Amino acid sequence: MNWKEITIKTNKEGAELIPDAFFSVGFNDGIRIIDKNDIIDILNDHKFWDYYDPNILSIDDYVYISGFVKDEEYSKKLEELKTFIKENDYPIFDIATSNITDEDWYNNWKKNYKPIEIGKFLIVPKWINFTKEGLIKIIIDPGMAFGTGTHESTRMCLKLLSSTDLYQKDVIDVGTGSGILGIAAIKSGSKFCYMCDIDEIAVKAADENLKNNGITNNYILENSSLLESNVVKKSDIVIGNLTANILKLLQKEILSVIKEEGIFICSGIINEYKDEIIDIYSNIGFKLVDSLNEEDWNALKFVYKGTK
Repeated sequence: MNWKEITIKTNKEGAELIPDAFFSVGFNDGIRIIDKNDIIDILNDHKFWDYYDPNILSIDDYVYISGFVKDEEYSKKLEELKTFIKENDYPIFDIATSNITDEDWYNNWKKNYKPIEIGKFLIVPKWINFTKEGLIKIIIDPGMAFGTGTHESTRMCLKLLSSTDLYQKDVIDVGTGSGILGIAAIKSGSKFCYMCDIDEIAVKAADENLKNNGITNNYILENSSLLESNVVKKSDIVIGNLTANILKLLQKEILSVIKEEGIFICSGIINEYKDEIIDIYSNIGFKLVDSLNEEDWNALKFVYKGTK
C-alpha cells in the first residue's frame, strides 16, 4: 500500500498542537515526531536505547511532525489540514510531502531498536530474544503505532505504573497506541483492561503485541475514542498518554469511568500546560499524588477523591 507522509516544521509549542491538527481532520494512520533534542537526551542517558538516524543530529532545532495518509485521500486531507492550522493560528514554518510504504516504516524501526529497562518493566523488540531477572518483559513490535518506551511520555507512564498497585485492578488505557501501557498493566496482574485508540493501524499493532505477549483474554481492544466507546464499567485505574488538549477534552469521560479512590495517570503534557491540567482535574475531584518531568514533558498521577 502506498502512502503520503506530510511533514510540518514547527517548534516546541507546535509539538503539542500540531498532532491535534492531524487527528482533528482525520489523519488516523499514525503520527511521527522528530526532535533532535530528544535524541540527544537519550544518548546522554546511557540507560536508554532508541532507534535513531544519525543524520537527525545534524538537522536544525525545529521539531518535525509527520502524519500519514493513503494516496487516494491525500489531496483532500492536505487542504483540510492547512485550513485547520490557519484557522487556529498554529505555529508552522514549512510543510512538505513525500511517498512512503508500510515496508519503509517497519524496517526503519528495526535497525537499532534495543531492549529498554524502565521501572519494573523490560521493553524488548519482537526480533530480539532477551530477558532480565526481576523485570516484567513486554514484547513490542511497534509498526506504525506510537509507544515503544523511547519517548519521554511513555517512559514516565511506565515509571508511574511501576509504583502503582495493578494486581486484580480494572484498567482503562485511552489512546493505547502500540498497546504498551495496557500490556504493562495486564502483565502486572490487572483483572481486566479496556484499550482503545482512534488510529486503526495502532489498534492492529496493539492486537499483534497482545498476541506477542501471550495475552488472549481479560481485555477488550477497540478502534474508538473514549468519547465514542460503550464503556460503562468504572475502573480502578485510567491511563491516558495523550496530549494536554485531548486531556482537556476528555475530562468528563475520565470522570465517568473512574472509581472513587481510583488512580488516573496521564502524560504527553508539555511544561506550558502542566499547571492547567492539574487545575482542571483538581477542580473535578482529583488529587495530584505524584508527577514526573523529563525535559519539556510531564506525567501526572492523580487519585479521584469524588465530588463534594
